Amino acid sequence: MMVSSTCHEGGCYCGAIRYRIDRVPEFSAHCHCRSCQMALGGAFATWAKVPAKEFSVTKGQIKQCEKTPGVRRGFCGDCGTTLTYAADTEVEGQNWSQDAWFAAVTLDDPSIVAPQNHVFVSHKQPWITLPADAPAFEEF
Repeated sequence: MMVSSTCHEGGCYCGAIRYRIDRVPEFSAHCHCRSCQMALGGAFATWAKVPAKEFSVTKGQIKQCEKTPGVRRGFCGDCGTTLTYAADTEVEGQNWSQDAWFAAVTLDDPSIVAPQNHVFVSHKQPWITLPADAPAFEEF
């Protein structure tokens, strides 16, 4: 599962952006939605979250793209690495503005994150096979 050390760092491919989280992520999932596929250029994205107050950019400035109103994807303006996701909406009673979502694999040690499920499997590419015991949801 997840380790218990509190402070962890991460950043983009070229090193222009660095960030720090002040706790182990409380949730992580593989997202198969078409937006994540297009934004990351992959079959799915692995997101993790911490409370917004426990995420800080320590070097550089994250650029943002808002293709869908109220949804901002953050990335490095130099190398293009996807770093963050933010939404101004409520999902299942949770106010997403209270959370900092980030691409789990951009952590220096991504092994501290253990994704709990697969979401938006209604958009999953047919050549992706999920483990039989993987919790999976058609939407979020």
